[in-house]
Amino acid sequence: MNSATETICAFIDHLNRMQLDRAFDLLAEDVVYHNVAATPVVGHAALKSLFDRVPFDALDLYIHASAESDGQVLNERTDRFRLPGGQWVEARVMGSFEVIDGKITAWRDYFQSGGWAEQLSAGELLH
Repeated sequence: MNSATETICAFIDHLNRMQLDRAFDLLAEDVVYHNVAATPVVGHAALKSLFDRVPFDALDLYIHASAESDGQVLNERTDRFRLPGGQWVEARVMGSFEVIDGKITAWRDYFQSGGWAEQLSAGELLH
């Protein structure tokens, strides 16, 4: 069995390769995703629906540091999303994951969302 950190690294690697089905295979059916600035999303299907509504065609999630204890993984990341048309937006993120039996049961992200709007309005190319 993989460690919780290995599960999270595999999940992020699949996201970065746009292998969304493989990434979602690592989520529990009743996963809870909470972007702390918004309402939590509960369930595999609801999270997939959220991903389907976000307009991006590439991801680049970079883990700066990570720590694990008893199935919980904390990581500091820079998350970059390429929007249609080629513009990249990014956010520094503190992520918290809970993993049970190789499946992600909870995923929380903490970040300042205001920077996204500023990047979009400035037309800033980040990559």
